[in-house]
Amino acid sequence: MNRRVLLLNFALFALAGALGWLLRLHWIDEKRHEREIFTRAAQKKAILPPPPVQPPKPISPAEYFDVAQRMLFSRDRNPNVIVEVKAPPPKPPVPPMPLYYGQLAFGEPAIFLSVNGAAQKTYHAGDSLDKFKLIGFDHETIKLEFNDETIEKKLADLKPKDQAPPQQAGYSAPAPAAAQSSAKSLGAVSLGDAPSNTGPALGADWGNGYRACTPGDTSPAGTILDGYKKVISHTMMGQTCQWEQVK
Repeated sequence: MNRRVLLLNFALFALAGALGWLLRLHWIDEKRHEREIFTRAAQKKAILPPPPVQPPKPISPAEYFDVAQRMLFSRDRNPNVIVEVKAPPPKPPVPPMPLYYGQLAFGEPAIFLSVNGAAQKTYHAGDSLDKFKLIGFDHETIKLEFNDETIEKKLADLKPKDQAPPQQAGYSAPAPAAAQSSAKSLGAVSLGDAPSNTGPALGADWGNGYRACTPGDTSPAGTILDGYKKVISHTMMGQTCQWEQVK
């Protein structure tokens, strides 16, 4: 047992000696390497110059255009000003046209019209017809002004659709003698002059496509005879009758 311990101790001493020897060899090698480094002459290395500094670009106002037109605190900012044009108010509708019953060409021309279903009246150029203004008229057309616009209509389109007026069921009572004499002086025949019932007949020729009615003619308004159409008008002097040439 002692012999084995002695052998083990000897082996350990031998191993320790070998390790110490190896450590010494490494230490000697490190010292040699250190002396070589310190004894070696320092070598100069070329130092490259730093790259040239690029000069700043000159300031261009165009590069700051977006900054000027867009503001961080206002998303709706826009250099293009949008002008909101309000739509013009709608035009008022044209009221119903007056109804045409005839006209007089003696002296100052006059026209017989019924406005808004009222009784017909005599109007002259320049008169006001409720919402219309009468500008002028002739034997075929009439010019009215509404909302600063001129409206031209054919008289044939303004005649009552129902040819018989409301009093057509029976002729009105004869007008006063003074009114009848005035109507006759204008060339119109009053329906109150009819002494008896007779058939349709053309009266005196007034010219320009108009003829008088004959006394006693009880034919209804709108009767066509020899190219003439019978028209019965209601005036301030009573009912009058005339024949108009159909065009």
